[in-house]
Amino acid sequence: MSNLLSLLTPQRLMVVFAALVLAACESTPKPKQTVDLPLEATGDPTEIQNPATLPNLEEREIVRVAILLPLSSRSGPIQDLAIAMRNAAQMVAFESGNESFLLIPGDTRGTPMGARQAAAEAIEGGADIILGPLLSDSVRAVADVARMRNIPVVAFSNDSSVAGDGVYLLSFPPEPEIDRVTSYAISRGYARFGLLAPITAYGDRVSDAFREQIYQGGGELVHSERYIRNVQDMQEPARRLAEYAAPGFIPQYVSPRRTGSRAVANPFRPRRETVSTDAGDLLGQSPLGQVDAPNQSYDPVFDGFQAVLLPESGRMLRALAPLLPYNDVDVREIKLLGVSSWNNPNLRGEPALAGGWFAAPDPDVAKGFSQRYETAYGKAPPRLASLAYDATLVAARLAEADVPNPYSQGLLTNPNGFYGADGLFRLTPAGVVERGLAILELSRSGVRVIDPAPSSFAEKPSEDRF
Repeated sequence: MSNLLSLLTPQRLMVVFAALVLAACESTPKPKQTVDLPLEATGDPTEIQNPATLPNLEEREIVRVAILLPLSSRSGPIQDLAIAMRNAAQMVAFESGNESFLLIPGDTRGTPMGARQAAAEAIEGGADIILGPLLSDSVRAVADVARMRNIPVVAFSNDSSVAGDGVYLLSFPPEPEIDRVTSYAISRGYARFGLLAPITAYGDRVSDAFREQIYQGGGELVHSERYIRNVQDMQEPARRLAEYAAPGFIPQYVSPRRTGSRAVANPFRPRRETVSTDAGDLLGQSPLGQVDAPNQSYDPVFDGFQAVLLPESGRMLRALAPLLPYNDVDVREIKLLGVSSWNNPNLRGEPALAGGWFAAPDPDVAKGFSQRYETAYGKAPPRLASLAYDATLVAARLAEADVPNPYSQGLLTNPNGFYGADGLFRLTPAGVVERGLAILELSRSGVRVIDPAPSSFAEKPSEDRF
């Protein structure tokens, strides 16, 4: 791979700026055409991990790609992130080496009004597709303008309410991570679960996804607790949850539920004279979650949770996780499950988290982008910078399609997906992203992949049972 430092020269920058002037002068948009593709993945994803090399487009119109970011946001951290995302997108422009592919940066100023104005200017400048913005309110503002001209938007917000009708969210939503780690745990004999989640919008999304995946997988949510995100208010919910933990792990393999089916009685639990017929039991949602202590018929060996989800991160996770062993939960037996933010060097020395599982992009795959970014800009990229890189590289690859509109829904939602800086992903017609994630295990020495990410959407991650 060529050294990116050689690309970041004054001469290269002059080419880019000259291209931007040309984009402002030529504003005739290309006609739109829908391209239908198969509804299911049938082959390998489009390889976009390596630098894009566009074909000779001398006789074709220039492809204009606008990227709108809060480059002058009043928030310092958001401004820094926006600049890093713009840098990542420019890497694609430099790596492509083709002046017929134009990247047009725009500043949303971190406000919906600024986003609307930036979108209007980009469209008047002939943008074929808009990448960004970052914030959900700004995405809504851009979508209103883009839909009037049938311009697709690939934004970076996690707010699924803004997706659809020509808006695609290339982000890191929590739902795929929860689905992946839960289904993996079920395949390994963990059938009964606990949940300890924050009282936030993020906590709501994680809780809903966790409940749904447990139910579909044939498992049971034994007990759940929510907490206000401060160290003091975590303690009592953690104590209550701990009362429902199993004393040890006895594998219990269950079958996925069919649509409309009801849960059957736990086959590992001894038959009793009195069997609860509560509707919550029939739906796999135990009434235990509605009280502060187990009822008289509760047997921790056969009823207690075998794994618990802690969708927390950073300092708050380091405060939360030790509360379980403090309240006599044997974390050597009870599996702790987490989210991609667990891939944090600061968590590797926490004994309570050792052996925990979480779903995330394969870190070895992400190294390539990080190293190239650091070579080009002298520092490591923030996590979200790869989103801008992938979005721009998808735009570059689709520009190679010999069709009037390379950014039709059929091409953007190719069911085979793409392989980007963080691995396999695809955009859906509903406007959300699906990702091929690995299962990682946290230890005191670091993280290791224990179940690799799928190499295509035509295959499923390993579900071998032992």
